[in-house]
Amino acid sequence: MTEARPGAVTSDRPVRAPVQLPPAPSVLLGRSAELRRLDDIRLRSDPAPSVVVLTGVGGIGKTALALHWLHTHRAQFPDGILCARFSAEGTETAESASGVLHGFLAALGIPADDIPASLAQRAAEFRAVTADRRFAVLLDDVVHSADARAVLPSSAHAFVLVTSRSQLTSLALDGAEILPLSPLPDQPAREVLVRAGQRQISQADAKDLLTACAGLPLALAITGARLRTRPRRKPHQEARRGRVRPVGDFPALATVFDASYAALDDSAARLYRTCGILPGPHHAVDALADTLQSSPARLDDAVDELIEANLLHELEDETVAQHDVVRHDARVRAERQDAETDRRYLVHRYIRWYRDQTVTASALIHPFRPNFAAETVAATGSFADRDHAVNWWRRDRPVINAVAKAASAHGWDEELWQLAEASWGFFLHHRDYEPFLELCTAGIEAARRCEQPLVEARMHSQAGFVCDQLGRYDEAAAHNAVTLKIGEREQHGPTQASALSRLARNARRQQDWEAALELYERSARKHAEAGLPRGVGQARYRRGEVLIKLGRDDEALRELAEATVILDEEGDVVQHARAVISLAAIHARRGGYRRARTELLEALEDVKRLQSPHFQAEILTALADLERGHGDETSAQRHLDEARRLRGDSVEPPH
Repeated sequence: MTEARPGAVTSDRPVRAPVQLPPAPSVLLGRSAELRRLDDIRLRSDPAPSVVVLTGVGGIGKTALALHWLHTHRAQFPDGILCARFSAEGTETAESASGVLHGFLAALGIPADDIPASLAQRAAEFRAVTADRRFAVLLDDVVHSADARAVLPSSAHAFVLVTSRSQLTSLALDGAEILPLSPLPDQPAREVLVRAGQRQISQADAKDLLTACAGLPLALAITGARLRTRPRRKPHQEARRGRVRPVGDFPALATVFDASYAALDDSAARLYRTCGILPGPHHAVDALADTLQSSPARLDDAVDELIEANLLHELEDETVAQHDVVRHDARVRAERQDAETDRRYLVHRYIRWYRDQTVTASALIHPFRPNFAAETVAATGSFADRDHAVNWWRRDRPVINAVAKAASAHGWDEELWQLAEASWGFFLHHRDYEPFLELCTAGIEAARRCEQPLVEARMHSQAGFVCDQLGRYDEAAAHNAVTLKIGEREQHGPTQASALSRLARNARRQQDWEAALELYERSARKHAEAGLPRGVGQARYRRGEVLIKLGRDDEALRELAEATVILDEEGDVVQHARAVISLAAIHARRGGYRRARTELLEALEDVKRLQSPHFQAEILTALADLERGHGDETSAQRHLDEARRLRGDSVEPPH
């Protein structure tokens, strides 16, 4: 063999097939989907090497996943497996990559004197001696995309696994697949804890430990190991200390984000801390922009920087979120770095933004009852139409509930009752009973402290309706009685009219039909005096329902016919449809099956446009009852199945 000149690129040398893999983890749980994805990528037939970036926060198990997969597939790489760990402290990309290439070339059998001096020559030599070879490369803890890019081989048979706390998005230009890792779900996380601890842990203790470890495999394994080696230690003690205690060479959870956080610019760091203190499971990007009083472009840059660093992840429809362990770190940093007054100011701005959006959406979703909040809250104009408002509310309903709880905790009563009042229209369509009752109960106290008696009455009315639907009739009657009392004291006709209608419902529950008829009639008169024809129409249709119960169909037809005309003129699709359901029942009993079915189908089409699963299911059930009574079991079952599916989108009361 001819002696090579120092620094020359040589491709005709016999090279070794080193396997530099560290030991595989003893067990890998909860990563089946990621392992399958790696298998799929390996089996692709591409003219370039397969490159996969395993990315996620520190301790999430990137290296463990890579080692497990490489050990499992060792036979598929007969020409060796090369491994290198990049230094997170390195600041000179060229030196870091150059050192790795020197180590790879030496492992492949290139004499030290023949290894070129420059990064470019070392990269060329590496590609030359590995051309067409079947081998794998693990580049662990890469900080910069350029580090990994400099070390990439050219062989189409090569497989490169890169692990990084950053997403290294620019490697996608080299054909890399970016595979983010999420914290482990509860079940595999519990298995990791139990296997590592080798001791029985109660359900309550396991829950505390899982919360402390936040789904990070490294934290779970270390915590389990501590419990195994310290058998007298109580699990709750370990849970209490889990986020802050280092073990040997492993850092505490409180410090695993330090390097990522230190690399952020000021705006991204502020956004990171702010996300940690804001309520709700996710954050709308426009809400964050308003809260931080940031331009959209500047906020987008900060969001992208956090996503790249795995300190934030994107959801659908312009929303972002933090994993629990990241959120905890962000909150701790905010409490340490930002003044309490600044934190309260940001949370208050966030709550007000959601209050404004909720009031604006309510006016589109349920325009028939003007909100008291709308008298003081300016419409934001951010919704193109009702559908847009409904979709926003569906997306952010958990955030709205969390925002209301935060308003209560901070004593911001005005925002609290405004949120409770404005949530009524959406509740009617989706029926999340218990959370809404909790919100109304808090709203009652908030309105009282704000000395808003009519708002307090409205909160009682809302709470009374929910209690009635939940079968808590005595509570419902008490709420409705308070509503009527406040309405009479304040001489407010609409409040009195609403309370009378609710009390009539209570009478119906007790099968006191005559009392119900009289109360509905009083409600109709009060609504008429207040100039509220929709309320008149509702009272008339409800009188029709009672008259049907009493077998007085002729009178019921007159009431229902008047009700359908009024409600149609007022554009109240839901209440009009309900009146049609009652009318259809009478028509069917009198032999008008075809007419009844046509009316119900027309009402169903109208209600579909509202995106209301609750009311669609109501009409479908009535339609199925009609068809079953006529012997059409096939159509009846089809409509019942659809009703059940829709009820899965709304929360039915337990009774």
